[in-house]
Amino acid sequence: MTFNKSRTKKQKKTIPKSKRREKYLLHRKRKDSCSDHEQTYNEHLKTDYPRQCYGPKCDKSARYGSKYCSDQCGMNLAKTRILQVLPQRLQEWSLSPTVAEDKNIKALDQVRKQQIEVRHILQELDKRHKEIDFIIERAKHAIIDPKWENDVEKDEESSMYCVTCGHEIHSKTAIKHMEKCFNKYESQASFGSVFKTRIEGNNMFCDFYNPINRTYCKRLRVLCPEHCKDPKISENDVCGCPLVTNVFSPTGEFCRAPKKSCTKHYVWEKLRRAEVDLERVRQWLKLDELLDKERQIRANMSNRAGVLALMLHSTYNHELMERLAKAQDQQTIQREMEKARQKSNVHS
Repeated sequence: MTFNKSRTKKQKKTIPKSKRREKYLLHRKRKDSCSDHEQTYNEHLKTDYPRQCYGPKCDKSARYGSKYCSDQCGMNLAKTRILQVLPQRLQEWSLSPTVAEDKNIKALDQVRKQQIEVRHILQELDKRHKEIDFIIERAKHAIIDPKWENDVEKDEESSMYCVTCGHEIHSKTAIKHMEKCFNKYESQASFGSVFKTRIEGNNMFCDFYNPINRTYCKRLRVLCPEHCKDPKISENDVCGCPLVTNVFSPTGEFCRAPKKSCTKHYVWEKLRRAEVDLERVRQWLKLDELLDKERQIRANMSNRAGVLALMLHSTYNHELMERLAKAQDQQTIQREMEKARQKSNVHS
């Protein structure tokens, strides 16, 4: 029995021949690839006999596996190559302007114009925000109209369904119900970021720090139902909503109904501020995209005329070089003619 147990243990430990063969071949392939790479890399520099260093004005022998006797010789050779090649490449670059450079200059001008337009729109939005603050402040000092009467719907039995929750509600209280219902469902979702908002001027985001998630709330401050509660309305507060005719043309007057009872202009200041802030967010995102686009264009322009690009790439303009060669030939002919005239004058 003991013999059988030991035999079974040996059978468990043994590996089949096919798997052993695969492992061996794989290991050999890796070893061969490494050895080939080692042989091909700087193989021609690994010689037993001494070789001349490639450095300028250097009479020493190069190191084993290198072209130079020291790192300084390599740096000196690179410096001389740059000094010899770069001036000619710069002359070629200045003589033949590239189409890509012209396109980038035009694109950069367009991006700058768009940035100016966006900044102008942001200034207009700031003015609108101040106008809303002025209208609200004017309504605080106003008195409720004594002739005001609560408008009662003719059909008191009319009803409708809430867009958010789907319940049937009375048409008179529909706006208030939908606003509260939306805030209830909106507070269940979270919009957070690790970074705090840093914007010039008035900050439109909530930026309430949540220590549990370690995030800042990124809802609009006006519309955040979780962290920014609406102020309490007293009995003497006036609605203050600007009145208009034909939907868009303002009359210069404002609603003097009690704010608690006015169902036509429910939370009008909140919605107007949210509209302005949302447009500001769009314009800031657009400005961010334009700044990124400008950075990319500038990077392309700087890389195109860089030292590395000029050293590695060269454009030979045959027509331009032929003109220069003809001009040089004419100058040489003129010089020879002048020399001949001077010699003839001396002999005469």
